[in-house]
Amino acid sequence: MKLTDLLIFALPVILLVFLFQSQRKRQRTFSNLQDQLAVGQEVLTTAGLYGRIVTLDERVVVLETGPGQTVRWDRRAIASVVPDSSANTTLIVPDSLADDVPPAPKPPADPASDAQNDEK
Repeated sequence: MKLTDLLIFALPVILLVFLFQSQRKRQRTFSNLQDQLAVGQEVLTTAGLYGRIVTLDERVVVLETGPGQTVRWDRRAIASVVPDSSANTTLIVPDSLADDVPPAPKPPADPASDAQNDEK
């Protein structure tokens, strides 16, 4: 048997071994994430929805997306847990910048008067 024949046989086998190992690693990571889910955590779903876990069982998770708004999701749809440090970020505008914001334009009082002004 030549070395080239051995390479032709060994290369696909090595690629399959790497493929199976990476799949097992992904599955292990997913299982660890599912095992560590707890009520009160902020999570991100596979669809991109952020929410806080309200209730949790082996198949369904109920997420609170806003005050008093809950949604049911399949537990497998949880993609990741949001770190606590970024969960409580708020935008703070200094008072000096808040004074520089121009007021919103006022809507016209009567739409009919606008139509007459447009005709002139």
